[in-house]
Amino acid sequence: MKKTKIIINSIKAIYNYHQDKTKISNLPTLLWIEPTNKCNINCIMCPNSEIPKDKLGFMEWDVYTKIIDEIKDYASSIYLLIAGESLLHKDIYKMIKYASDRGIRVLMNTNGTVLVQRDNIKKLLEAEPEHITFALDGYNAETYEKIRRGAKFNQVIPAIIDLLKAKKEQRRKKPYIAITTLLVGKENYQDKEKAKHNFKKLFKDLPVNEFIIKQCNSWGNVFKNTNEFTYQKFEDKKTYPCGHLWSTVSIRWDGTVIPCCFDFFNGYILGDVKEKRLKEIWNDQPMIKLRKAMIENKATQIYPLCDGCIIRNSKPVFGIPAGMRSAIGNNACSVLGNNLEKIIIKLAKKISPSFPLEIDSDK
Repeated sequence: MKKTKIIINSIKAIYNYHQDKTKISNLPTLLWIEPTNKCNINCIMCPNSEIPKDKLGFMEWDVYTKIIDEIKDYASSIYLLIAGESLLHKDIYKMIKYASDRGIRVLMNTNGTVLVQRDNIKKLLEAEPEHITFALDGYNAETYEKIRRGAKFNQVIPAIIDLLKAKKEQRRKKPYIAITTLLVGKENYQDKEKAKHNFKKLFKDLPVNEFIIKQCNSWGNVFKNTNEFTYQKFEDKKTYPCGHLWSTVSIRWDGTVIPCCFDFFNGYILGDVKEKRLKEIWNDQPMIKLRKAMIENKATQIYPLCDGCIIRNSKPVFGIPAGMRSAIGNNACSVLGNNLEKIIIKLAKKISPSFPLEIDSDK
């Protein structure tokens, strides 16, 4: 029954987007929920270090359970992250389990540093998230530590290997595991292909489901003029309405609801889940106003973060706009299985070479 609802919501989302609807009949099937915006490293391509210290915090358990209890009947998946390292939250394993037990796929993206304390490996595997992405961003210690400042390659990689070994020994089907590498223009390899080959050899015969190469982005307009790293740019300046507004929503650690998972500074507030139900916020006046501005190509006037954002410059693939593809893709995986993810990425990359993800199938 729930899978049928998810499929119907996906169809409605695509239809409402193409019909320029501002008050819409579908509900968000993918949500970004932020356990914390604190982080323990300082990556060159992330604005986390710019967050004022008095704006840092951890989501309270009652706020989290309120969200999950409300969305459990219509949400396919949640990403447990926005601005911070989610595994720093003292209740993170309980949070994963709470959502999973209510039929919601839990997706994690982590720098893996917390797993250096090996007891956290056992806790994470027993919590059984659906999907974990390890963001590594370097094939050797020199490059990795230049990009992920504060993390130690020779500590993090063995910890991830130990998790993979434990998953294999325990014959666990979950989590589906991806390892991503961002292209930031700061790589330092004498022979990149050899460095990549040696890196992937570290995981030989271990249950890594996919290696993904990602194009870096400017985080909306945050890093628009940066010299710290390179990011994907489009020669074609044509913009398209962002599909986020028709398919997904983000909730900060304090319950503040925002339109975009790139927004670390609450540039446009839709509401607060402590004060209103998410269903009400989804079609409340701030969201309707932003959808209308997005359709009229005036979004940057009320939400400056949108200026120069990679999503608004990305062409639709299969008629599905950027910003909505993650929701539709996750919905499809919830119905047909996680292995569909690789097929979707490969097809999208073939049809649209500017698609920011690529499966690294090199052996």
